[in-house]
Amino acid sequence: MSEHKIPVSKTDVLIVGAGPAGLMTAYWMARCGVRARVIDKRPTKVFLGKADGLRMRTLEIFDSMGFQHRVMQEGHVAVEANFWVSDKKNNLVREAIMTSKAANKSPHHSMLLTQGRLERFILDTIRQYSDLEVERSTSAETFEYDEALEDDHNAYPITVKVQTVSTEADDLTEKTTNGSEAEHMPSGLDKSKLSPDDWNDFSPQDGILPGKTEIIKARYLIGCDGAHSWTRKQVNIPMEGSSTDHIWGVIDVVPISNFRSYPESRTIQAMTDKGVADIRRLSIVTNTAGTILVIPRERRLVRLYVPVQTIEAVTSGRFDRSTVTLDMIRMSVQNILCPYTFDFEICDWWTVYQVGQRIAPTFIKGNRVFLAGDAVHTHSPKAGLGMNMSMQDGFNIGWKVALVAAGVANPLILSTYNDERHRLAEMLLDFDRHWSGHFTNNTLAPEEASTKAEKMRRIAELFEDFADGARSFYGASPLVWKTEGEAGPPCALSLIPGERFPAAKLRKQADGNVQWTTRLMESDGRFRLVILAGDIRDPTQRGRVESLGRFLQDGNKASAKLEDRYLPTGPFDSLIDVLTIHSSPWRSVEYFDFPESLRSFDPRTGWVYDSIWCDDSCSWDRECDGTGYGQWGVDRVHGAMLIVRPDQYIGWVGELDAVDEMTRYLDGFLMAKNESNNCR
Repeated sequence: MSEHKIPVSKTDVLIVGAGPAGLMTAYWMARCGVRARVIDKRPTKVFLGKADGLRMRTLEIFDSMGFQHRVMQEGHVAVEANFWVSDKKNNLVREAIMTSKAANKSPHHSMLLTQGRLERFILDTIRQYSDLEVERSTSAETFEYDEALEDDHNAYPITVKVQTVSTEADDLTEKTTNGSEAEHMPSGLDKSKLSPDDWNDFSPQDGILPGKTEIIKARYLIGCDGAHSWTRKQVNIPMEGSSTDHIWGVIDVVPISNFRSYPESRTIQAMTDKGVADIRRLSIVTNTAGTILVIPRERRLVRLYVPVQTIEAVTSGRFDRSTVTLDMIRMSVQNILCPYTFDFEICDWWTVYQVGQRIAPTFIKGNRVFLAGDAVHTHSPKAGLGMNMSMQDGFNIGWKVALVAAGVANPLILSTYNDERHRLAEMLLDFDRHWSGHFTNNTLAPEEASTKAEKMRRIAELFEDFADGARSFYGASPLVWKTEGEAGPPCALSLIPGERFPAAKLRKQADGNVQWTTRLMESDGRFRLVILAGDIRDPTQRGRVESLGRFLQDGNKASAKLEDRYLPTGPFDSLIDVLTIHSSPWRSVEYFDFPESLRSFDPRTGWVYDSIWCDDSCSWDRECDGTGYGQWGVDRVHGAMLIVRPDQYIGWVGELDAVDEMTRYLDGFLMAKNESNNCR
């Protein structure tokens, strides 16, 4: 086919790769009504294997997207980790039990669930808001970038030629999210292993003819195409990092093991006071034969990570993963668990990873091409953070590109993606260097195993806030109005710009029903003005709230009211959603005690009853305990006010009367209705 006959189409955003990062990015395009396309070389979505660990912050994001309840129904909670070591007599004993400190910082605890189910949930959520579909069996072939058009955000500087490839699924060998691997499903893949809602995606898409070519012109390109990223190579961004690679074997099996009872051959008196190991508990088991990670999963599956070998990549090149067999991995697990027995008949999936700690020096090219997930950072699967970091990368860049593409936000916010996420990727690699080395160092004498377990426990605790997403360390930027120091302003010491909004369960003022803030702050593309109204029974405080209400209703001499000041997006009339949380006892005030601007009225649907909430205890829900103001560091009488970004991170915090400063913050990046550019 000659070049001039190839069809040409235009799209605002082209997403390459439909793994977790790509789907999170696509979600924002669907929510914000942005014209987008998603291409992926795979003929189907993931079904078995791949990543499985979910951390607190990721689960909070899922709640804001509306499908966390599905994760809770199917996943396995993992807030405790057991450390097992061999004593001087080479008996396995439980040396320590670590419980996540973040378990009580959020309603959402660390969980384990296969990547394929998460892809299912995100795809279903996208379909609720858009007809955007992943174009399977489609490969990007060529790339052109006209830098002369870079600053004209109405132009299409990106040209990508795509081609459909064979629709025959190759489930046995492919490139993975964390590096190269040989992937296997020896038990076979059939519908019996899938949930019914995955059956329609079991077969490759109909009507795909291999060799069909198209040219796509795009305003923005987001590469979420894995460790061997085609997109990254097109923009000549290297991967930098360690020269040492670790080889891991990973198996998903239904285990047959007595790793939950004493071996019949001996009585281990030392274990009496320590408890007994359990194959259904998250555990790290280490002795002179090696160290393995035991991860209980759904459908009676257990995943085991087993170190195979360490190589120096610079001197010896890539490791021949085909030399590692399933029986080799089985024998390694048996040796490490000895004197317990271990075997299996059912193996859903297994693989061999070869990875090192590597990171790209930048995640962006100009202000039009962005890279996310494993395309820009790789590490060992033992960190349990790869999928979380990838999805959070996509979640971060997705809403920013969507709002800029929709014309409601200034393009200057796009650079904040690299500023915010690159630092976290560096922290991830630092954590992995400290953590994964303990799995491959098997030269310890038995008497040193206890020390090794203690070191691993300390590393886990040191990095826990980062790993769980309790802290994100986003620095000052147009999107983060930050003053000196790490704490929030005096009116809200624990509400720190650049960090997540800490979750609390609240009562709806209109009817007394309860809800977590992670669900209230829905990921719909809007910023939220959160008014912590304090105790409106106090006459002075009531006056402050009424004054703020008048500003929201009419504006002031310096600015129009917020509802009319900025361009809207998607189905909403305003880009700013107002959410009020007061601290008066729920029974002591009424919904209509609040200014009308805080409880807007629609002539067709009536009052917006879910805009006013109460931080008070609920007798029939112990999780709703009225402690929100306390954990936010806010005085229960005087309150405070903040802007929460579309991704639930705090952008600005101030007093209830700091409306001019709040407006300056929003003017810094939102497009005003009467101006084409309103940036400071």
